[in-house]
Amino acid sequence: LRMRLFGVLAMLVAVQAFQPTCLVPSRISARTSALPALRMTAAESKETLLFTQEMRNKAMSLHTFSQAPKEGTKKDTSTNTQVAEWQTTTDDFLQFLVDSQVVYEAFEQAVENGGLTTFKNTGLERVEGLKEDIKFIETKYQTKAKSPTSQAKDYASFIINTAKNNEPVFVCHFYNYYFAHTAGGRMIGQKVMDSSFDGHLFNFYKWNGDVKEILAEVKGRIDGLAEKWTREQKDASLEATKDTFSKSGALLRVLVGKAIDRAARMTSKVQVKGGKIVKVPTSPYSTTKAAWDV
Repeated sequence: LRMRLFGVLAMLVAVQAFQPTCLVPSRISARTSALPALRMTAAESKETLLFTQEMRNKAMSLHTFSQAPKEGTKKDTSTNTQVAEWQTTTDDFLQFLVDSQVVYEAFEQAVENGGLTTFKNTGLERVEGLKEDIKFIETKYQTKAKSPTSQAKDYASFIINTAKNNEPVFVCHFYNYYFAHTAGGRMIGQKVMDSSFDGHLFNFYKWNGDVKEILAEVKGRIDGLAEKWTREQKDASLEATKDTFSKSGALLRVLVGKAIDRAARMTSKVQVKGGKIVKVPTSPYSTTKAAWDV
């Protein structure tokens, strides 16, 4: 038995003697302590990303779970962000196309001059297709397009002015408006086309070529332009993301359906405290009726 124990001990000593130095704990700690710290600061981490990657990250951080099930971070607070619940009529969609045309015309006009000409003829242009779609609905459904809404005209004016005065912020709106249309915009369009137009595919949702290749090309143009910006300019561009959601969302609201939109806005005004409703907004009917009460 003693001989066997001595044999085992001898084997252990031999293994330790020939153990690679990289596996010896004392040497590992000594070596790693001599290495420089590899942890990057937030600013350094940003600089390792292409600017369009930063833009995408910022945009996704503002998506709700229903808008982006895999990457959304915001909880849906009303049916206004739940596309599956929308009830869009042909007239609603026609108004949306009219408003969209005004905004896309502003974008296409804005890139005609100055340093923004890099965004001319990208393949993402939508104006001509929208004109055809508006004419199609007017003819087939015997209706007439109304004037653009104030939200659309205000956004168009904002785009023109921003293009002249603040290139980074303009690029943020350009990126989010055009790119969103190829993603969530197509999902919304598909629902409306299926539910209200018997599956008719509108030109608004068609591109000449592979849209992924077009987007990759445009990303390269954005990244090339952003290389000339300071970190402060890039941050200002990213901070404008929330505003792009607000302004484009105002145009999308017409697709929700009037009854649902009213209900959602009413619900958003209900005050809850400790899990209990503590205040409900007064309805227009109650306000009117109050004047009749004695």
